[in-house]
Amino acid sequence: MKVSSGHWYAVLSSRELSTRPVGKTRFGKNLVFWRDTGGKPVCFDNRCPHRGAELSLGRLRDGTLACPYHGFRFDPSGRCVEVPAEGAWHIPEHLRAEIRQVHEKHGFIWLWRGPEIATAELPPIPQFPVPRGTIYGEHIQYWPTHYTRCIEGVIDHSHLPFVHRKSLGIFIRNPLTRIKIDPFDGGFRSNMLRDDRIMHHVDFVYPNVWIQNLNSRWTMSATFAPIDNTRTAVYNRWHHKIRAPLLRSFVNLWGRFSVFMVFHEDMAILATQQPAYTDDAAADKLVPSDAAQIEFRKMRVQYQKEFDAVAKQTSSLDEPQLASKTR
Repeated sequence: MKVSSGHWYAVLSSRELSTRPVGKTRFGKNLVFWRDTGGKPVCFDNRCPHRGAELSLGRLRDGTLACPYHGFRFDPSGRCVEVPAEGAWHIPEHLRAEIRQVHEKHGFIWLWRGPEIATAELPPIPQFPVPRGTIYGEHIQYWPTHYTRCIEGVIDHSHLPFVHRKSLGIFIRNPLTRIKIDPFDGGFRSNMLRDDRIMHHVDFVYPNVWIQNLNSRWTMSATFAPIDNTRTAVYNRWHHKIRAPLLRSFVNLWGRFSVFMVFHEDMAILATQQPAYTDDAAADKLVPSDAAQIEFRKMRVQYQKEFDAVAKQTSSLDEPQLASKTR
């Protein structure tokens, strides 16, 4: 498996970002997202370098983001291009908004977590393997736990007849669970077996995307955007090929209901897990049916080694005390 010294994280739905700046907390950082005149996403720290006002309360003007406090305007590179109170004053180069590297793909805004490197040298956005020609409905939930526990919950098979005994679990009479892991580039597939037959499978794309392809026309996905060390924004999607407006509305209603019903059951349990952060959970006594969790933790360890090696050589990583809990 190829390991990078940084990763792209899906942190925002493209549908949330339109004609206004949007403030979001991600990885414990207060950020502002907006689009330039070409529709390309831009991300700054949500703080005006002048006197600290939140830029997300400002407005977009001619391809710039204007601070709500004194009207300072910043272009997509973070450079301040106007200070209204100073007129033709020469704006110093250091008067800049702190910019974050973002990219848009698969209907998400992806945030780079790692050392600052040239755009051309960044790795590609992670794959999002859903059937071609599908459209999707979307629902956002907020789970009260660290994103690593969220991920370990949705890639788990053996909890189904217990946590979901009134929903998904009613189809599983025998709790005996055998798991087969099939790695692929950038992730793995976790297969639940019965008599050597695959009864159920889910895909995990590192670092934060879960996908379940039910058939060629219907797929579920969940993307876990870290808010901070105790909260996660979960972007639930149901991908399908139904385009008739009335029927699509019904499918979206069903999708919202099913996501709420099933994941609400997970949420109640995951919020109780201690420690909340799986990288601190060395005391967990894992068993063979935890094969997917073992694979996930192995991937994180491999990435962590590379991340730490790079961190010793650069000071451009996000705050170490926070990054240690949100990689």
